[in-house]
Amino acid sequence: MNACNICGGHRFGPGPSHRYSITALPPRCLGCGSLERHRVARRAIDAVRLPELFARYRLIRFSSDPILVDRWFASAELSVFGGENSCDLEAIDRPDESYDIILCSHVLEHVRDDAKALRELMRVLSPEGFLLLIVPRSEAGTLTDDWAFPDPAKNFHYRGYGRDFDTSLAKAVPQAHVVIVEAADPVTGDAKRLHMLTKSIFWRERWLATAPGALSIGS
Repeated sequence: MNACNICGGHRFGPGPSHRYSITALPPRCLGCGSLERHRVARRAIDAVRLPELFARYRLIRFSSDPILVDRWFASAELSVFGGENSCDLEAIDRPDESYDIILCSHVLEHVRDDAKALRELMRVLSPEGFLLLIVPRSEAGTLTDDWAFPDPAKNFHYRGYGRDFDTSLAKAVPQAHVVIVEAADPVTGDAKRLHMLTKSIFWRERWLATAPGALSIGS
């Protein structure tokens, strides 16, 4: 197996619930804990990152996923549901344009009103930066299935997303440029999909030009 592109590790084990990748390989890096989606997101970030810009940017992460490195940024904040610094995504207690980079990875499916959460994320995003959004199933499911309650049998998700999530994003936040990135995990080869939302033409064009498998939708 190839080395982990986040920590350089070569040792891997089963993922959550002892699962293996679609390609039947162990997906969890035993060095940094990364999974397929984390490594695909890091591939994209490594392609687009400009160190001198990131060094001026304010970051907030809504999960502790090993995708971004806090020391890359002028300031870095972590908000995890139920923790000391827990933000309600449907009503984020921060002023407009508080952050330049926002990472929201495998969180939106836990939020009752995901469209409202998306509007809040875009409200606290500055015009100079971008939101990196990752949700489960968006590369595999056909249509989003919303059961409208946090099902304990499904990791307390309110819904399972599908490929229609692409167009749903454009409708929920029409002021945003939406770029889809679909690329292979360098370790397992599994394809994963993520979304970049921005108010910035600069970042829209940079993601389209440099991120693997990038495609623009919406405005």
